[in-house]
Amino acid sequence: MILALPETDSGIHRPRFQIERVDYAAPEASGRQGGVQAGWPLWSARFEMDRIDPVSADQWCAFVDRLRGRINRFYSYDPTRTFPLAYPSGFAAFAGFAGAAASWSQTIQANGSAELTLTGLPVGLALGLGDYVGLKWDASGAAAGSYERRTMARNVGGAAVASSAGEMTVTIEPPVNTALVPASAIAHLDRPQCVMQQVPEETELGPIVEAGIMSGATIVGIQDLRP
Repeated sequence: MILALPETDSGIHRPRFQIERVDYAAPEASGRQGGVQAGWPLWSARFEMDRIDPVSADQWCAFVDRLRGRINRFYSYDPTRTFPLAYPSGFAAFAGFAGAAASWSQTIQANGSAELTLTGLPVGLALGLGDYVGLKWDASGAAAGSYERRTMARNVGGAAVASSAGEMTVTIEPPVNTALVPASAIAHLDRPQCVMQQVPEETELGPIVEAGIMSGATIVGIQDLRP
């Protein structure tokens, strides 16, 4: 089961949405410090909330209960950047564009940088530093268009603008894991998400105080990336 984050009047006040890596140092006799990547980089989220109203507190409690520790998963996103920064409310400025690119491809440069090329974008559409590109695809055996599988990447290379041919290339982190993400996946700019699993030992719901207010809460997750 994959759950959605609750949409409540008590919002997430202090989000942290970052890439978690497991790397090992590889020092050489020459004095050079090398590094070795262990596993694939994954998104992590830490959502902190203060003084949650009673109705929202019930929703967050139910959400954590339904996760059953690490058993069930949830769709996660960066609440500070659900659309590109230049279009915080969506793409109404580009008639007929809902957010999906026609196609995507990834190139890994000699220095290890991952460059993602998108086609079929509106001419002049801009992505800024820190904007996200989502990728969604159907799980094996799932109904067409269910898009249960999701991941995302962040623009780390600077501003980019779609050309007169509707094409744009951005440098991203983390790279798209093409061993898991199929070429048929849809690249999109509207509400990029990934699938996460709760980290129960770091998740905490605060006590209920006066008038049924929950004093605070912290929800922590780590990406679950699978084909």
